[in-house]
Amino acid sequence: MNAYVTADNNWGISLKGMPIVSIPAEKKTKLEEIAGGVVIYDLKGMENLPGQQPLKGCTNLIFTDGFETNVRGAKTFSDIEDLKKEALNYPTEQVNIISSEKLYKAFFENLDIVHVTKVDYSYNVDAYFENLDKRDDFVITADSDEMYCFDIVYSFLRYERRTK
Repeated sequence: MNAYVTADNNWGISLKGMPIVSIPAEKKTKLEEIAGGVVIYDLKGMENLPGQQPLKGCTNLIFTDGFETNVRGAKTFSDIEDLKKEALNYPTEQVNIISSEKLYKAFFENLDIVHVTKVDYSYNVDAYFENLDKRDDFVITADSDEMYCFDIVYSFLRYERRTK
């Protein structure tokens, strides 16, 4: 499984469910890479998608965190264990987790690749991603040059889990 996350220097990812930054190039790259795959996110994560709608051409699995709701063009799950069972029905290389601390934690042991947009700043946050730099089971296999979006300095990193 894959995860896509934007994290600051302390691996902070959001404040009150809102991402730390919005970088158009990062969004474009992520959408291109997950096209046609299985995408897992929560209702708050859907607010950051184009048109605030499920992604066209993808299998959308949305975690509603206990709320019973239907979203047109997606399968919804109020229970995280039911969502995890559903995700196992797809080839792992096609499954992409794209939002929320809760989902990243729930699927962490299943992750093979983590695509990190690393922002060179420390934000006020209340949610974090696992610090992959402190883990022996993940290694950086690709990194980009430093890039800029207005006053935001960032780079793309690809972490892969060492063979299990």
